[in-house]
Amino acid sequence: MTNWNAPTDRYSGDVRLSGIEQTPAGLRGAEDVFVGPDSVAGTLYIEDAEYVFTDVPATGTTAGEPTVQQAIAGDLEDGYVENVSGDVVIRDVEDVFVAHDATDSLDASGAEQVFHDSTATPTAGSDGFDVTLTGWEHSRETRDPRNGVLIRGAKNKIRVRETTQDLTVSVIGWGNEVHITGTNAEVTVCFVGRDNRVQVGPYLSSSTAVDSGYDNQIEAAPIPPEAVIETSKSEAVDDATFGRHKLIWQEPADKDWCPNCGGEADAVVARRQKDAFFLFGAAIWSYDDGGVSYECESCSPHAVGPTSLSEDTRRNVLR
Repeated sequence: MTNWNAPTDRYSGDVRLSGIEQTPAGLRGAEDVFVGPDSVAGTLYIEDAEYVFTDVPATGTTAGEPTVQQAIAGDLEDGYVENVSGDVVIRDVEDVFVAHDATDSLDASGAEQVFHDSTATPTAGSDGFDVTLTGWEHSRETRDPRNGVLIRGAKNKIRVRETTQDLTVSVIGWGNEVHITGTNAEVTVCFVGRDNRVQVGPYLSSSTAVDSGYDNQIEAAPIPPEAVIETSKSEAVDDATFGRHKLIWQEPADKDWCPNCGGEADAVVARRQKDAFFLFGAAIWSYDDGGVSYECESCSPHAVGPTSLSEDTRRNVLR
């Protein structure tokens, strides 16, 4: 057990180890502790924690536990660790969330349970997240970030609009939400924690690279019928002012599988046709109402996303 006979600064509320403390630095008595990327230059020791969620492998007990030189304690809520130049010891806390590349050495032998996705491919470090949100119940909106999005803490929300670049999303903590819309981009998500949610729009592809925790999820919005519809009924009738016309249009069909290709689908549409005599857009006499055929995003030649998508990307998105 670490020696805590050290000068102790006492605070209340949220606290931060930010590199000004003499190391080894100690933090004890917080509720949750969030350790960001590149935050601990030495070893991170975790003692008497309930759960540890980590994207850094825990190496177990390390020989020669340090003597804390300066500590933070008190009536604490959450703790945040960043830019510490040596060892850090965390003690008597509930949950600890450790980001990828937070430290080169993690000793979590004092935790009741450790969540680490050992089956995941090692996460490539983001070369500086250009959107970062840290804390409790904060929100932010951003447009087309060029690199990565980092959210750290609890019950935070980030809304990302008009994404066109491949994006790494790192979610560290619990109860956070990220909403992403855009086109022609791959969203790679790294979860470290619990009960987090990432929602992506229909023209983005997404995958989970790391899930060190539980009850985290990615929700992908379904392809809308508009992506399959080439001509709506109103557009078809606009061209039928007077005389005999044969009209063809598509409209949404209330089906979750496609009668044409037989597969499950998000956007099934009915293709209809009418051969009639029209007067000012109204069918006065019908020669043939034709039949109904169906198509979906997988089998329709007209299934396209926004025009900024390449043909290869459309095929990937609409699989």
